[in-house]
Amino acid sequence: MKNINDDTINQLVNWRTFKTNQHAVANTLKLSDNDAQQELLNELISHRFNRYSASQLSELVTAHDTNLGWSITYARLDLVSKHFKQLGKRAQMEHAAELEDVSTGIIKLLNDNGDTTEISEFKLQQVVAQFPTDKTRLFVDMTLRYGRLETMAVLKLNKKQYQRRLRNATSYVTKHRSKFDLVTDSKRDSQLYVLNSLNELFSIIDKRGNVQDWIDSNTKLTNWLLSTSEVHFQGAILNHWETASKDDQYAFIREAIGAQAKAQLWLDQSNDAIKEAGEAQSN
Repeated sequence: MKNINDDTINQLVNWRTFKTNQHAVANTLKLSDNDAQQELLNELISHRFNRYSASQLSELVTAHDTNLGWSITYARLDLVSKHFKQLGKRAQMEHAAELEDVSTGIIKLLNDNGDTTEISEFKLQQVVAQFPTDKTRLFVDMTLRYGRLETMAVLKLNKKQYQRRLRNATSYVTKHRSKFDLVTDSKRDSQLYVLNSLNELFSIIDKRGNVQDWIDSNTKLTNWLLSTSEVHFQGAILNHWETASKDDQYAFIREAIGAQAKAQLWLDQSNDAIKEAGEAQSN
């Protein structure tokens, strides 16, 4: 989109939705508010606003259009995602000499049976970075990369010493599972699904759309929300949203709002953990 005018930009940056996402960018990426504002504006103008003419965008901003508001939120998520991907690429480049496949940044983890599991260098470093000391991080890194025998030889460990360190490392993972979950793709994917699905739900509610269609498409998530909610007639919410009581509808929405906030908080913490791991490897 070209020729966006100053009045539209001023309205946009003073919109509460924009300000909220601007502050989130500043906090997550450790930027000043001014830099965060410019980054978010660049992301929106370069990608999310391409489909609008200058006059269309001006009208939507003035009206505080709901869909445009979600575009701002998704632009913020895209901006954060690109930032952490760039950190990953930088970490991979700095460790390129250690990679078995420099072109893709993939290394092969070995076990004692000679079986391999492929993982990106940066993902491995994210996991290893969660251990508390350099000594443990080195031990875990070598064990995952090269297996038990090579690690024993390089670190000059006998079998008893190796087993003790392995037990200690395994025990640390068990006791601090939540730390490792923050940098695990499967957990992040789950939280992103919850957040994006609930964002979609609230967008449908704001537009007075068909909530039942959303429920039918997200049955598992709906049942999970119902299981911890104060909804009295759960079957009505699940199968007949429009005829369910207002009390039950509101109870379900309150549960969804709480789950949305928890998912966002978890992802913010995960982003911080990934950022810290990336910075540790790039310093």
